Amino acid sequence: MALLCILVFAGCSALGQEINGGGGSQEEKASAMRARADNLPENDWVEVSRHDPKVDPGCLSIDTSCLRLSARWTVAHKVSLESAASRFGMTSGTGDAALGRYVGCIRTGTGGTSRESLCIEESPEGSDSYEITIQMERD
Repeated sequence: MALLCILVFAGCSALGQEINGGGGSQEEKASAMRARADNLPENDWVEVSRHDPKVDPGCLSIDTSCLRLSARWTVAHKVSLESAASRFGMTSGTGDAALGRYVGCIRTGTGGTSRESLCIEESPEGSDSYEITIQMERD
């Protein structure tokens, strides 16, 4: 009976990992997301907000993203959308078209419930101040 319980538990665990996209644990995926976000800002960017992914081993990504990261920075000069996208691991030709050289969004969907976006907007404060926002969701 104990052996049967162990086999059922192992099978359920393997099924859960396969549903969640396989290929690495949630902690590995969360670490990769944090590393990409850390690679984006330059020295003069000021972090306004950041929500790192929380690992929930019980999450099954059938219709929801288990890992989410969002971050926003302000900067007191224009930032090239193409340059920021390159540091973030995206290209301006991927997904939605960029709206302009310094202002716009790039969005991609990698299948399933995985999505990411990079947006640069003029700050409501004006005076050549800009806001850079990223959002990532993973199975």
